[in-house]
Amino acid sequence: MGLRTCLVDRSGQALAAAERGIDGETACFAVDVSDRWAVTRLAAEIAERFGPVSVLMNNAGVGDGGDILADPARWDHVLGVKLFGVLNGVQAFVPAMIDGDRPAIVINTGSKQGITQPPGNTAYNVSKSAVKALTEGLAHTLRQKTGDRVTAHLLIPGFTFTGMT
Repeated sequence: MGLRTCLVDRSGQALAAAERGIDGETACFAVDVSDRWAVTRLAAEIAERFGPVSVLMNNAGVGDGGDILADPARWDHVLGVKLFGVLNGVQAFVPAMIDGDRPAIVINTGSKQGITQPPGNTAYNVSKSAVKALTEGLAHTLRQKTGDRVTAHLLIPGFTFTGMT
């Protein structure tokens, strides 16, 4: 379809493996999405190399955060990646999507746990509840600013096997 794909991960090894499995033009970037300035620089580099972004998929994941009394560093890590990684992606990429003249879409990965709140991993539940709220607010803002040209969507997959599970 002529799409150019940019993949972002903290791990250069994971990126290299993913790049080998994709046909077409793919660029990989090793970036920590919890670092706002790194994501801002990434957005500028992608725009310079490839032009406007049409599809932004925020799908950041890390392991278990724990219950409400878990180590605060675990909470910081989970919220830094799962919530602020999404927020950083939105704030870095979406203004150019709004200012452009092309259709665009933002897809943020949530979780059913952000809605159902099962006990045990409160940090994860909080992060995914926040992504749901962030995406709903973004959808409203985008409707006000672009009508239906740029849209935001919350992806809630069922249980998905990953290397973290």
